[in-house]
Order: sequence, then C-alpha cells, then structure tokens
Amino acid sequence: MITPIEIQNKVFKSGGLGYDKKDVDGFMEEILENYETLYRERMEMNDRINVLNEGLQYYKTIEKTLQKALVLAERTAEETKGTAMKNALLIEQEAVSKANIILEDAKRELDLIRKQTIELVRQYDMYKAKFKSLVNSQTELLDSQSFTVNLDQLSMFDTVPESIDTPVGVFGEHSEPMRENPLDSLEKDDIEIINLDED
Repeated sequence: MITPIEIQNKVFKSGGLGYDKKDVDGFMEEILENYETLYRERMEMNDRINVLNEGLQYYKTIEKTLQKALVLAERTAEETKGTAMKNALLIEQEAVSKANIILEDAKRELDLIRKQTIELVRQYDMYKAKFKSLVNSQTELLDSQSFTVNLDQLSMFDTVPESIDTPVGVFGEHSEPMRENPLDSLEKDDIEIINLDED
C-alpha cells in the first residue's frame, strides 16, 4: 500500500504537451490530505482490530477454561452423587441390620419375659392350691370331733373328790419328776403354728 509520504514525494516527468502542473499539484495535495486521513484511520482500525483480536483470544481462552471447569464440575458432581448414593445405601443397610439385631434381641427378651411370667403364674397357682389345701385341712380339723367341746363333757368336773390316789410308778415316790418339756425336743420346722385370729 502506498503511504502518504510516497504520494507527497512523487515527482512526475514533464512532457511537452502534458497536464497543467498547477492542476496536478493541487489535485495531488487534495488526494494527499484525503489519503492521509484514510491511512491514519486504517492504521487506527488495524490497532483496534489487533486489540479486539487479543481480547477475543483472551475470552476464548477463558471460555475453554470455563468449559473444562464445567465438565470437571459435572464429572465431580456425578462422582459425588454416586458416592453419596453408595454411602446412603450402606448407611441404610447398616441401619436395617442394626434394627434387625435390636428386633431379634427384643423378641428374645420378650420370649424370656413371657416364659418367666408363665412360670410365675404356675408357681402362684401351685402356692394358691397348696394354701387352699392347707386352709381346707385346717378347717376340717377344726370341724372334727377332736376340737368339739360340749358342756356335757365337762360334767365330770362338777364333783371333785377329796383325795386322789396316785398309782405308784406314775407319779409315785419312786418316779422321777419330768424335767424337760417334750416340745423342746422337736425341731422348729416340725411345728406348724396356725393363727386362728386371722381371716
């Protein structure tokens, strides 16, 4: 491309019948001014285009970086989601396993309590039956002739003899008096005490 200086320094050869020098010089000056303006604008536009190209390259680089970051973020998110799902599944399985163990322990304990309750009810029924039997036997004993006392049987005490002969050998002179209470020789477990005042 011709520069404005080249136009300014251009010298035309003179011919015998050539153009008028003043017209050519005037036209050349006008062209020079216009061309200088165009040339300057073109150079400024080139500079601006270069700046814009550099900016465009910068933004293209940022775009590529962002695209890579986005792809990496998506991949990381998928991996994190997959890991979270696996962990959630493991936690759920562990919770179910622990719940089953707790449930089995509770069932075993409930079964043990049920058996103990049944055994306690059996023992209660057995003791109740024994107690009823004891009460019935004591009631029968109280109702028997052995515990029946009639006033007619006490008539022998109406007349008391003046002297009572004691047979020799029973409480006579040669027999020794009883020194011990016969009940002392019994074991305490052999004696059953019944309280008749209680209902």
